[in-house]
Amino acid sequence: MTSPSTVFTRALGSQYQLRLTLDETDFDAVANTSEVAWDLRVRKLSGSGFFTSSSSPWSVVFGATTIASGSLGSYDFRGITDVVLGSGTRTVGHFADGTLRLGAAGVFTDGGAIGSGTVSASYLLSTLTRLPGVPSSVVGTRISDTSVSVGWAQSSASNGQPTSNTIRRSVNGSAFANAVTISPATSVTLDAAANQKIVYGVQAANTAGATAFSASSTPIYTTPAAPSSVAAAKTASLNIDVAWTPNVAYVEHQHLVEFSTNAGSSWSALATVSAGVSTHTHVAPDAALVHVYRVRAVTTAAPTLSSANVTSNSVQLLAAPNAPTLPALPAFANRGAAFVLPWTHNPVDTTPQTAFEVQFSTDGGSSWTSTGKITSTVPSRTVTAATYTANQAVTMRVRTWGQATTGGAESTGASPWSAQGTVTFKTLPVASIVSPVDAVNYVTALLDVQLGFSQAEAATFVDATIELREGSTSLETITTTTSPSTLFDTSVENGVTYTVRATVRDSNGLVSALVSRTFSVVYTLPVSAGVTVTYLPDSGIAQIGLTFPTPPDGRVAATSVTIRRSIGGVRETVAASLPVAGAAMTVLDATPTINGVNTYTVRSISADGATADVTAVLTTAELVSAFFSAGAGFGQVVSFFGDLRFAATPTRDTALVQAAGRVSPIALFGVGRGLQVAGSATLLPDRASSGADVEKFLLGAGIVCYRDPSGRRMFGTLSVVLDSLNSTRTAMQYTMTEAT
Repeated sequence: MTSPSTVFTRALGSQYQLRLTLDETDFDAVANTSEVAWDLRVRKLSGSGFFTSSSSPWSVVFGATTIASGSLGSYDFRGITDVVLGSGTRTVGHFADGTLRLGAAGVFTDGGAIGSGTVSASYLLSTLTRLPGVPSSVVGTRISDTSVSVGWAQSSASNGQPTSNTIRRSVNGSAFANAVTISPATSVTLDAAANQKIVYGVQAANTAGATAFSASSTPIYTTPAAPSSVAAAKTASLNIDVAWTPNVAYVEHQHLVEFSTNAGSSWSALATVSAGVSTHTHVAPDAALVHVYRVRAVTTAAPTLSSANVTSNSVQLLAAPNAPTLPALPAFANRGAAFVLPWTHNPVDTTPQTAFEVQFSTDGGSSWTSTGKITSTVPSRTVTAATYTANQAVTMRVRTWGQATTGGAESTGASPWSAQGTVTFKTLPVASIVSPVDAVNYVTALLDVQLGFSQAEAATFVDATIELREGSTSLETITTTTSPSTLFDTSVENGVTYTVRATVRDSNGLVSALVSRTFSVVYTLPVSAGVTVTYLPDSGIAQIGLTFPTPPDGRVAATSVTIRRSIGGVRETVAASLPVAGAAMTVLDATPTINGVNTYTVRSISADGATADVTAVLTTAELVSAFFSAGAGFGQVVSFFGDLRFAATPTRDTALVQAAGRVSPIALFGVGRGLQVAGSATLLPDRASSGADVEKFLLGAGIVCYRDPSGRRMFGTLSVVLDSLNSTRTAMQYTMTEAT
């Protein structure tokens, strides 16, 4: 774009004007020059006249150079305005940076009436800018997997310097894309990523335009991606195939394959695999060793960069299995039932059982019969019932196959024979129920089961398992070592039908088939006892009065009685199976609670074992006295009450343990618990026990029962300190420690 024409003027007197016109008509950016047209003239501003001069010189100066000159002779201004002194064009050179402000002047010297003067001009020409040179020598340098330095060279004429550089790149063969535009420079640092092949180009630009992109740089590489899905698999030819999924985004790489036979403690090189190949076969590896493989990607262009190693699964080559394992076989088996011989397949190469062969011998292993090789994954062989006669001892052994078809026994891939096991086939024992009898009423509440036993080969009875059932409900199961009589704890009830089921086990360890008997119970219930319970405050004893009325029709007399007492849900037996003697009896309970509720259950028992229960309640509210009891039935009693005081000290097992990270130890609590009760009283022998009574009691006591007005009732050991205050009064201090 050229500069517009500009007119510069200078007055010559009052009627005339000197005018210099400059116009940039063309330019040559390569030559850094412009062509400037000029025009110098005198203009008549007013009036008219005739100018006569023998010589009026003029000149035009560009810078310090006069580019034109002449003189104006006589001239008549009548009818015209301007007189052109001169005009023309001139080529001028710009400064090195393409700029130029042209200093020019028009000079006129009048010898007549016009006037002399100089018109000065400062004319700004177009800035001439050339296109920069194309950048060259583009080089990329890997700093890391995330950073790359790109450098280049630039050369341009002084009026063609770039004002910016644009860097483009191609990643892994993709189309070029601009990465960044920067101020003019010769290097820049750019982001990158792993697993990239990057090629760069650089372009320079200024107001004249942009250059072509440079020649592409030599590719640079970042660390290749590691392979994935590295897997090893054995082949039928006893080789191992290693396969992986390549993940490198450029072709300038290869994969290195290594193997280890010591679980990765050390590695050996196996192969270098070119790009485009993702498998390798390890030919004839050591079949006795477990192999594991690892694969990594490595660049084939400098610098050498390696991915992480990726490890495969472990592989054991196909090999014959070890001898199978037989479990401990029973010494005897029922010849009348199928016998299952199980074993455990023991592979060397992890492959499951594919076949087996079992051999049997009836002469201790001197000769064998065989099943032959049977294709099966089932680790057992069933011997059908009655294959062998009674008392026949049969020795058995087995061998197995995995997937290997070579090696092992007879080079067929078979394992060695297992250890031998011997089983003697026997006839099952036979159980029978002698009593109770089917469809015959059972006339007692106490169930006594009598069994019969037989075994064809003279084995002896070992034990029996007997179950009592009511319908589908199992009431009691007993294992007994005596067959003639087994007494059940469960009493059978009148009018109810039961079933007894039994099996017997013989000295061969064989168990008979299950036999059963169903029977109904018919017997007469005893009459219930009459019960009264009285609290004896002097001794803290409960006196239980029993009366046995004459049985009415349909009932029988009781022959024995059992008494149980419950305190706070805890049941204890006061008397068990006491014979009934006469129409009335008295039973003493030496350890009831003296401040609380005692619930008594009195069970009358007939000669047939039938029972009738009755319940009685004794509520005590002792507020003054306390008692020690010891001896048989805790029948020895000490009572005391004067100035009675007592206090309890409960304890629990604890231990202090120093814990990591704690300044102070922590407490651990155990299951052990303890209780001590300490008290004092004044013994007043006229109303309770004396000091001599307490001393005698202690010398003969073992476990002591302690009861006080708080309702506390505990069993344990007692220690006492006696201090005689006078001949009739003794101070007593005591400590009770609960037995655990």
